[in-house]
Amino acid sequence: MLHFRDGLNVMCRRHTRDWDVVHELLFAKSYQRALYYLRDQPGHPIVLDLGGNIGLFSLLASAANRHANVVAFEPGPPNYALFEINRLANPTLSDRIELRKKAVGGTARSTEWFFDETNPGGSGLFSAGGKSYPVDIIPFAEAIAEAAGNIALVKIDIEGAEYEILNHTGSETWERVQAISLELHDDPGRQGSQDDFLARLQSYGFRLETESVCSYFLSR
Repeated sequence: MLHFRDGLNVMCRRHTRDWDVVHELLFAKSYQRALYYLRDQPGHPIVLDLGGNIGLFSLLASAANRHANVVAFEPGPPNYALFEINRLANPTLSDRIELRKKAVGGTARSTEWFFDETNPGGSGLFSAGGKSYPVDIIPFAEAIAEAAGNIALVKIDIEGAEYEILNHTGSETWERVQAISLELHDDPGRQGSQDDFLARLQSYGFRLETESVCSYFLSR
């Protein structure tokens, strides 16, 4: 268990790229723009964390705005279990983080989720090889509809499944989202480009504010 000066407690798996995730989020500040944005949101902002992994982004979001409520989706049993450990290891933040053992995609169905033992954060619906687990997928539109009110921020890091979300989600759903922090991968179906993906979001009224090595922040 890692204990940080700001009170954050995080457990990582040995000999995995969990440590890279910690470095990326805590030291390289990869989500800094999104967290600054969230910090300044009034009321009780809602955050959706798609691809929760070990829970670090959800914890940082909860810490950035003490009135924020986070709904995190992590379908893979190994990652889900560690996310829950990290959530409970931070009792001042945990009561505002709801963790759901589901994937978010374009359509409702059950499928296989593939676990990468050395790079658990790279596990997903389209990962190559590794142990597989059956998981349930809920549509992005359903995840949005279940939230009470507009969504201040959606963080998306789902290893290519973002394309099926875009292809099955209408503009009326995106209208309820105020900002997106996006890790953009190549399209597993090889039918769309990253530029096309961003152009579609911009056509829905989002402005592309920052970008860095396939990581993007868009807001209205």
